[in-house]
This record gives sequence, C-alpha cells and structure tokens, in this order.
Amino acid sequence: MSANSDTSFQMIKSSKGTNKLSHDGYLYIFHRRGAIKKEWRSDVRGCKDRIHSVDETIIKKSREHSHQQEYGKDEVTAMKDLMRKRARETNDNPHVTIGEMTSLLSGSAKSLLPNQHALKMMYKRQRIAPPNPVYLEELQLDAENIKTFLTGTFYSTTLALPPIG
Repeated sequence: MSANSDTSFQMIKSSKGTNKLSHDGYLYIFHRRGAIKKEWRSDVRGCKDRIHSVDETIIKKSREHSHQQEYGKDEVTAMKDLMRKRARETNDNPHVTIGEMTSLLSGSAKSLLPNQHALKMMYKRQRIAPPNPVYLEELQLDAENIKTFLTGTFYSTTLALPPIG
C-alpha cells in the first residue's frame, strides 16, 4: 500500500470521545503524530499492525494483523457513536432509537452488540439533564401533564378542596 494511497476509511468516535479509524473491517486508534503524518495502531492489544495517514489519505500500511478480523465490530462502534449523539440531541424514547439503530446492522454486527439493558443505560448516560431552576419564574410547567387530585392543576393560585359529604 506504500505506492498507492487509499481513502476508503471512516472516522468513528469511541466511547471516550477519541477518534478511531475504521479500514478494511479493522479498527485503529491514534498512536502518535509526526511532523506531517499520523500513526494509527490496531485497537487489539499485542497486534503490531500500523497505518500512516496524511490529512484524509492512508499512505502506508506497515504489517499484517496478528488476530482474526471481527466482522461487524466497526459497525457496532459506529452505531454506538450515532446513538450517543442522538441521545444528546433529541428526547426520543431509548427503546425506539435502539430498535431503529439495531435494525440497520448486519447479522455479524448484531451478534457483537451488548444486551438491551446495557444499550439503554449507555443511551441514558448521554442525556443532558436540564438545569435546576433557581427562581420560581424559571420553572416551566406543562399544564396538560401536571395534575393533582385535589385541585386539578398543580400551579393554581387558590387551593380548592372538594366538598365533603
């Protein structure tokens, strides 16, 4: 691959927010930066395979992998990245999002997925909770969804008790 440059790779965010490079079904993590190029190493410990890139082009692949390719691992990592992004940006139901995302995966990728509970917890951890109001005026109440047994509405100014008897 030294003579030919290759651009068939994809950048994926890891669970810790760092970039991973996906190329030919293998994942690589950033290793070090030179004056011009970046060096990426296989994400499997002990594997000596390296890729060198300049800008958005792979210029060199140094060795062969010392492990079998895990088909679908890059798909699962990309799907988890999209789920985390969607959890931060929308208020969609986690079950709906997980169902939509997993339906797009191949069979080999589905076999590498964590269980539904782990995916749901990953999704919920990404949610950004709204800040607590400091003043009563900042408190936003939804009149249709907030009801009480006694008054009918939570934020009424007068307390109306039902007649006894």
